[in-house]
Amino acid sequence: MEFCAGGGGGGGGGRWRLHQLVVAMLLWISLHRHVLGCSNTNCNLVLTEAQGDITSPCYPQIYPNSQACRWVLQAPAGFIVQLYFADFELEEAPGCIYDRVMVNTGSTEVKFCGLTADGLTLNSTGNVMELLFTSDFSVQKRGFSVSFQHVAVALRNQKVKIGNGNGQTTKVAVALPTLSHLTICFEVERTSQKQKEWLFTYYKSNGDTALSLGFDGSGVKLVVNAVACPLDSIVSQTDFTSAMRPFCFLWTSSSGLVAGYLNGIYRSTICSATIGHSVEATGEFRLGGQDSFNGNIYNLRLWDYAMTEQQLAALTCDTVGNVLDWDNSQWIIPSSVAQTDATLSCICYPHCIHLTTTAPASGVSPPSNTPLTTTCLSPALGCPVLPPITPSPSTIPTTSMPLAPSMSASSSSSTAGSASPEGLFYRVSFVVEDGGSAPSPQDVERTVDVWLNDTFQNWTHTVYADSIRVSQTSGNPSSYTCQALLVLYYVTNESSGEAAVSTQLSDRRALVGAGLQIQSASIRVQLIENCAEDGVLHYSWPESRPTVTQTLPCFPNKEQSASRSCLISTQNYSSYWSAADFSNCTDIDTIEVSAENAAEVAEQLAVISNNELSSEEVSKVVTKVKQLVNVAKINATLASTVVTIISNVMTSSETALAATSGEALKTVDELVQKIEFEGPSVSITSRHLALGISALNTTVFNGTSFSAFMAPNSTDPQIDFESERVNPLAEVILPASLLSGVSLSEADRSSLSRINFMFFGSTSLFTKEQDGRSLNGYVVASSVGNFSIRDLRDPVQIEIAHLSPQPPLNPLCVFWDFSLNNGAGGWNREGCEVSKESSSNKTVCLCDHLTHFGILMDISGVSPHIDPQNNKILTFITYIGCGVSAIFSAATLLTYIAFEKLRRDYPSKILMNLSTSLLFLNMVFLLDGWLASLDTEWLCLSVAVFLHYFLLTSFTWMGLESVHMYIALVKVFNTYIRRYILKFCIVGWGLPAVLVGIVVAVDKTSYGLQEYGKGDSTEASSEVCWILNPVVFYTTCVGYFCLVFLLNVAMFIVVMLQICGRNGKRSNRTLREEVLRNLRSVVSLTFLLGMTWGFALFAWGPVSLAFMYLFTIFNSLQGLFIFIFHCALKENVQKQWRRYLCCGRFRLSDNSDWSKTATNNTKKVSSDNLGKSLSSSSFGSSTANWTTKAKATLNPFTKRHSSTDKCYSNHTGPKCVSSSSSSSEVEPNSSSSSSSSSILPVSQMIDKVKGYCSTRTDNFYKNIIMSDSFTHSTRF
Repeated sequence: MEFCAGGGGGGGGGRWRLHQLVVAMLLWISLHRHVLGCSNTNCNLVLTEAQGDITSPCYPQIYPNSQACRWVLQAPAGFIVQLYFADFELEEAPGCIYDRVMVNTGSTEVKFCGLTADGLTLNSTGNVMELLFTSDFSVQKRGFSVSFQHVAVALRNQKVKIGNGNGQTTKVAVALPTLSHLTICFEVERTSQKQKEWLFTYYKSNGDTALSLGFDGSGVKLVVNAVACPLDSIVSQTDFTSAMRPFCFLWTSSSGLVAGYLNGIYRSTICSATIGHSVEATGEFRLGGQDSFNGNIYNLRLWDYAMTEQQLAALTCDTVGNVLDWDNSQWIIPSSVAQTDATLSCICYPHCIHLTTTAPASGVSPPSNTPLTTTCLSPALGCPVLPPITPSPSTIPTTSMPLAPSMSASSSSSTAGSASPEGLFYRVSFVVEDGGSAPSPQDVERTVDVWLNDTFQNWTHTVYADSIRVSQTSGNPSSYTCQALLVLYYVTNESSGEAAVSTQLSDRRALVGAGLQIQSASIRVQLIENCAEDGVLHYSWPESRPTVTQTLPCFPNKEQSASRSCLISTQNYSSYWSAADFSNCTDIDTIEVSAENAAEVAEQLAVISNNELSSEEVSKVVTKVKQLVNVAKINATLASTVVTIISNVMTSSETALAATSGEALKTVDELVQKIEFEGPSVSITSRHLALGISALNTTVFNGTSFSAFMAPNSTDPQIDFESERVNPLAEVILPASLLSGVSLSEADRSSLSRINFMFFGSTSLFTKEQDGRSLNGYVVASSVGNFSIRDLRDPVQIEIAHLSPQPPLNPLCVFWDFSLNNGAGGWNREGCEVSKESSSNKTVCLCDHLTHFGILMDISGVSPHIDPQNNKILTFITYIGCGVSAIFSAATLLTYIAFEKLRRDYPSKILMNLSTSLLFLNMVFLLDGWLASLDTEWLCLSVAVFLHYFLLTSFTWMGLESVHMYIALVKVFNTYIRRYILKFCIVGWGLPAVLVGIVVAVDKTSYGLQEYGKGDSTEASSEVCWILNPVVFYTTCVGYFCLVFLLNVAMFIVVMLQICGRNGKRSNRTLREEVLRNLRSVVSLTFLLGMTWGFALFAWGPVSLAFMYLFTIFNSLQGLFIFIFHCALKENVQKQWRRYLCCGRFRLSDNSDWSKTATNNTKKVSSDNLGKSLSSSSFGSSTANWTTKAKATLNPFTKRHSSTDKCYSNHTGPKCVSSSSSSSEVEPNSSSSSSSSSILPVSQMIDKVKGYCSTRTDNFYKNIIMSDSFTHSTRF
């Protein structure tokens, strides 16, 4: 074989033989070994470069197997190491057990594999970071590429070791000027003590000492221009301790003054030998000296002037030295001597805006978990609020001190009762009186301002006055109330500070001037309290002094910070917390989700969700998880993180989960469809959620099973495939015919590749109570791909363990239906039934479809007592009773419409309204079922609205019956209300209309089609148009009824007590007659006031069935009972019936005593009088059987209409029939011995009160007012 190469026709050419080509290939391979495998590289290095790159061996080709690499990244002191993964791809495995990268940041160790670290940035907590890479013997990937750099940390966060013993020195990198005056401040701590030790030394160019501080063996010395000044009277060697303490020293050339400031105490001395000397320029300033101090120094600063005591007192830790400052740019510090310390007084994080050094571009992990601050913690040189200026009347205006914070917060705030070097705030008030010059409030304010500044000008303490307010005292134009804010520095005791200020003001009160005088007794000085500790979810703000700003790490991104200030109100000078500033915090919804950063986002959400979350935060987390599942390629590792997130979310409160539980469930369903796995199955578990996915081969599928169990010594449920376990938490058994009855195309069948199983160890994502039942089992779900499996020939068997073992309380197998409750989801029992294999510890369900399954237990114990037979009987009674009630309510109404004489009084009119309401209520209910079957949405909504309305009107008119009875019987003395019935009608018909109107306006979907009376054996149920929203039902029906019921019970008791009291002196009836009459009164009032509706309140527990029968019978037939007791048994109604409706011997003649009495009595009572007497009775009688007092009480209009109140009686007859406004018949005793009696018999008193065919609301249909458990037992 030959290969030819040549040019054109006449050009030369060459021939390559096969053996030549092989030789060339071997030569090329030997020169490029990385084609078949890269050469060995050293991957165990210590890297000290400021920046660089690290790659896995052979990158970007696949890395070799069996690698063990270690890179140590070391930065100088004052720097951290920042690591960025530009590219990352390793073999993926749970727990990264095969190939992995481990990063030790100094405080934590993080492990990565797969794609999780791609694009991730990490920061070390110190100046060293360690990177380790390990690979196993198989499956190699592309590897990784990492860049690193050193990031400067502010010197404010570091202290420097003075005596290092290795010849390394810390010196200043800038030139110092000639100094004739100076102030130098620093903080220092010692590690050991020596005979001679120097803190710092400033050498001249010739090597002489220009400035130094230390111990020369005989005492503390400050050396200035080679002259030693003893400082024994100011400070001693023992003042330098192992704790970091602040010191300030100053020197003045003109006077030789040397002073020191320590623990808030200013001490000075004169070093006359230094007068006229100066510190020369162009020298070298270094820490330590010939004999260096053994310890650490911090925050050394130098000024070219000598500060006053007031300026030292007001000095802050972050005040910049104008000659030398504690800044990286001004020092040359060996890497071995600088170290970070979270306890440093002026630590700043993450950005020190007052420094010149570059802060990290991204957040650096703080060295501790304590709240980070930017204020001094030192006990003496604190961070005062005010600028260091000396007050004077001319230089300090009334607005010199801002009430907003001018310093940052301390992690250990000053508390009441402790010495506060930063100053204490006092509110001062006093009354100023005018001597006759009549100044304006503005003039008084200016005068008081000058007086306050003069008062504290040369006082023993530094005091600032601010925010003076003057107002004229009400009622006294020559008196003014003054309020001011004072800041007092360096007081060892707060109470003594109050006393000292008060005394100083009292002593100087005569010097106000301008004709003003302060009332000594009015001076009040009070310390302004600290802002109390306040915790809000993820943030716990510590107790803080006024004007202090606290800084806490943000949630969820702790590399950022949130702040909150303790402010002083300008209105009353009290402290309060401002609103927290979260402007620097990254919110959850700002996290960008993409396929590339999915793993990183998942890890971040896992950390976030592992905290207590608010409802809004839960919603944001679930939204981000949903986005992540939609866009990412889900492998086992990423799926495990997502499952952990959902499990964490499930631990949130029910309130926080209420709005997002549906989305979380749908996200889990989408997740199981997208998980990529190898092998026959995969299981992913967490504390509250476990997923199992099994590969499906539709051609050989012969049924399968999943079970969830709790392994020994484990807190996470585990998934088991195929095998049978004893007492599992849950188990799903899929029949072999699962796919045989499903109508799927060949394409769909070929795409079926998995069977999913989900176990929910927590039920927080589901409704725990529904229709009077509670969830008493775990929830499991199963699906085949993303196809809907329904109407199975052989049912799916689901076994679920009970959350708490108990005797069977009628378990109900249900599934979660996402379409219920307007998409919010709810439990549905369609297609599921309870198997006979169930026990007290578990329930076995048989269902003809696949979805989320659960068990509902009856929480009231009612359902077990209602079998299908009783259910049918109750339903029959309900419908028959409603029909009978409607008929007799109509009869009552027609009677009073037909006979005008019967409806002249108020009780009759109230009764007519109640009968009308009951009639329409029963009619709408009887038509409800038929109209619901028409399946017309607007019609069903209208029926439900009318049914709700007439139910409420019936309740309302029952309540109005009791109100009228109370007014008529108890408040009988000249009670008159204009347009009485009109007002009752407005309440009786208008109030229910308002309630129903509000429900419709807010959410008309609260009404709709609802199933009732579905038996446990999957019997057919009835559909009724009624209230769907349980909140509306329990508020407007149950709650409304309870209020009316309580009112009626109270009125019933009051009325019966009143009647029985007046019946103490009864007529000549026998005891048996009186008992029977009283019993009739009680029964009639019971039905009239709806006392039988109270049976609903007792229909719980083992006696529920009995009370349900009582409830159904008495309330469905209530219209009949009202007709009997308040219409048919009324004598005046019987007279009208016999006169106009009967014939023959039953007809009542017009000239009969009975007819005459009824007719005459009706005529005698004028309608005007009836309209003015709420008692609706005129008990005048010519037989003198009422006393004068009784007449005045019961008939206040007797004198005016005496002629109409005559009682026409037959002297030989036993009775005298008098008219009442209720048309009731009064039967006083005709005997003379009873003529003085003023006590009415009970029946007469009842007639006086009512006189009406009083109507009680008809049956409170048990499906409306009773508990939800009744609605499953029978229809409305």
